[in-house]
Amino acid sequence: MKKLLAVFAAAAVALAIAACGTPPTLTFAQQVSIVCAATSAELTTLQASGVFTGGAQATLTKQVQPDVAAVCAAGATVTKANLQNLVNATLPVVVTAVGNSNLSQPDKTAAVTAVGAIATGVGLAIALMPAAVPTATAASSASAASAPTAGAATQ
Repeated sequence: MKKLLAVFAAAAVALAIAACGTPPTLTFAQQVSIVCAATSAELTTLQASGVFTGGAQATLTKQVQPDVAAVCAAGATVTKANLQNLVNATLPVVVTAVGNSNLSQPDKTAAVTAVGAIATGVGLAIALMPAAVPTATAASSASAASAPTAGAATQ
C-alpha cells in the first residue's frame, strides 16, 4: 500500500507539472522511461495487493504484460501505435481489474488515479514524439532518462 501511495504522489506531481502551461523540458525518450517506471511500479503494487487473481491474472499475463513489454522491455521499439495501445486498451483493462478487485474503495480510487496519471504520461510521451524519428528503443529511453536535459538537443 505504501508503494501505491508513493506512485500516487509521483503521479500527482507529474499531473501538476503537465498542467502548468510551460513546455516540458523532457525528451521523448525520457518521458517513455518515466512512463515505464510508473507502469512497472503500479503493476507490481496491484499484483501485491491481490488485484490480479483468477481471470484477471490471465488478462495480466496475456494482455497487460505483453502490451507493457512492447513499450518498456529492453530493446523494444517504441511507436505511437504501441503507446496509444497502452492508453486505449491496456490501461482500461487494468482499471477494470481494479474495479472488480477486493480492494477498499479508497484504495481503488488511489489505484485508478495512479493509472490515470500513467495515461497522462503516455499522452505526454506521444506529444513529445519527434516527427522525424518516429520510434525509440526502451534501452535508449532508459539511458536518455539519466542524461541531463539542460541544453540537450531534442531527439
